[in-house]
Amino acid sequence: MIGLVERYASGKGWNVGTANVLVEGTSDVRYLRLARDLWQRESNHDLFDSGFAIFEAGLKDDGGVQGVVRELQTLRQMASQDAASLTTERKFVGLFDNDHAGRKHARMLCEMDFRVKHYRDVFLLHPVMPASNGVLGPELQRRAEAQNSSCAGLDWEIEDFLPEDLIREFCDANQGALSSKKTMAGRTHFEFTREGKRLLQGFVAEEANVDDMIELIRLICTLRDYLGLEHQSMRP
Repeated sequence: MIGLVERYASGKGWNVGTANVLVEGTSDVRYLRLARDLWQRESNHDLFDSGFAIFEAGLKDDGGVQGVVRELQTLRQMASQDAASLTTERKFVGLFDNDHAGRKHARMLCEMDFRVKHYRDVFLLHPVMPASNGVLGPELQRRAEAQNSSCAGLDWEIEDFLPEDLIREFCDANQGALSSKKTMAGRTHFEFTREGKRLLQGFVAEEANVDDMIELIRLICTLRDYLGLEHQSMRP
């Protein structure tokens, strides 16, 4: 019997698993899938096995922070109903960019639904994504804030996990694609124009090797950790 989640996901074009990460947009998915593909060829580890899945909240205006808030609530409710009627357990967590909008909407989502908790059901991107050691929630939040204290307040997005030399090479070849950058404690957040973001995706897909994607590979392993999946044996 097909459940509510499967029917809803089919209409959205999502391939859902049993442990799912909902992100703001297609660029997040593309980078993470590229990291997965490169690591699978290098190591034979499939970071998307064991029911792990990543998909975007929506395309263009249907995505973003508001899309994560909307779709995460919907999917969690459907998953709860499916678990009661089909004994099918699916977990959905939200991953937000660590910028003003991401921080605001992650907080808002937890305030709207007391069952949604920071660092258990919704996460923010950080330069350092700590291991859970089997403990989520406030303890993981304290660990994340402590390990990122030197760059507290620095916005962080998926592109910021790419090595600076690769970003520099891209910017040299695409003048005007970078609108600004900010560095704190050796970590740099890059702000690209809309067209720059699009061009960067193509550049990375063509030029990046597995070493360039190491931080994104580790990010996927950490997300698997947060969802209770095997990750230690897969880490680079």
